[in-house]
Amino acid sequence: MSILIRTPQDLRKAGGWSAAAHRRVQTQVGGTAVSDQDLTYAPLGFTKESWATFARDGILIIEDALKPDQIQPLVEALEEQPRGMGWNIVESDPRFAELIDGPAHVGYVYDVYGEMLKLLRSQSFKREPGRQMRVRWHFDGPRALPFEVFGGKAPLRIKVGYWLTALPHADMGNLVYIPGSHRNRPYLSQYHTHDPSQDERHLTVKPGSMTLMWSGLWHRVAENRSEVTRLNLFYEYGPTWIVACDRFRSTPHWASSLSRTRRILMRDYGKPNDAFRPPKEDVPIYVPRPGEPDLEAGRYAEHVPAALRKRSTWLEQQGIL
Repeated sequence: MSILIRTPQDLRKAGGWSAAAHRRVQTQVGGTAVSDQDLTYAPLGFTKESWATFARDGILIIEDALKPDQIQPLVEALEEQPRGMGWNIVESDPRFAELIDGPAHVGYVYDVYGEMLKLLRSQSFKREPGRQMRVRWHFDGPRALPFEVFGGKAPLRIKVGYWLTALPHADMGNLVYIPGSHRNRPYLSQYHTHDPSQDERHLTVKPGSMTLMWSGLWHRVAENRSEVTRLNLFYEYGPTWIVACDRFRSTPHWASSLSRTRRILMRDYGKPNDAFRPPKEDVPIYVPRPGEPDLEAGRYAEHVPAALRKRSTWLEQQGIL
C-alpha cells in the first residue's frame, strides 16, 4: 500500500505549512516588486521519496490529512447535495470552496504545475448501499489521444480525493485501481467492464484520508454491499491550458467573493489566451518557499515583466523533469 510517511501533522511539527506562514509578504519575483497583496508560501508537498512512490504506483495515500473537526462540516455539506454525484461543488457551498487551495493538498499539485496551477473539476459522491452507481474500468482524461502519449514523467491531471467515511474492507463502493497501470499501459482487457483484474487493489482507508491519483491510472468503482453510504470529494488539478471539466465559466458574483489565491486557481478568464499567459495581476500565486533554488536567476533582463518569465516547478528544481 502506498502510504506517505510524512503526514500533514508531521509537517506542522517540522515547521512546515502553518497559519503563521500565511502573512503579508513583500518580495521580489523575477525582478519585479510584488507588494500590497496577501501573498503566501505554498504549503509543502512532495518529498523525493513520496514523488518516487507516486510516480511508481500512480497513487499516493495520505492518512489524517483532515482533522476530525474538519471532516464533519464536509460530511454535512455533502449530505445536503441534492444528487448522488455533484459537479462544480465549490460554487454550491462555501465549505467546499475552502478546499480550492486546501493546505493539505495544494502544495502537492503546486509542486507539479507551479504558477500555471488550475482547478479543473470538483465533485462530490454519495454511493449508497445497493445502488448501481458504479464506474467501469477507465483512466481519466481523453481516450483517443491520452495525456500519456505526450510523455509520462509528470501527469497532466492529478485527482485529489478526500475520503469522509471509513472504508475498512472491500465491497463498500471502494475505489479499485491497478498500481503502476499509468505507466506504458494504454490498453486493458477489462476496459469498460466491471470484470476484476488479478492486479487490482481496493482502496481501504479511514475517514480524513487523502489520495492523489495520476490521470492515467486504470481504476473502477466496486459495488457497495455494506450498510454505509460512501462519502467522498474529488478536486482535480492541472495546468491552466487544460480545459475545465465541470464549467465553462464561474458565476461572476461567486468568483468575485473568493480570496485572491482561490480566484486565480479557478482561472475564470474571459480572454482565451489568458489560459496560456495569465494576466500580470495573477502572477505569482505563491512566493518562493525559503531555500528553494532559483533556476531563473540572472536569465532575464530587467525589462521583462514577471508575468512573462518562466518559473521552475519543484519537479524541475529537483531534477525530475
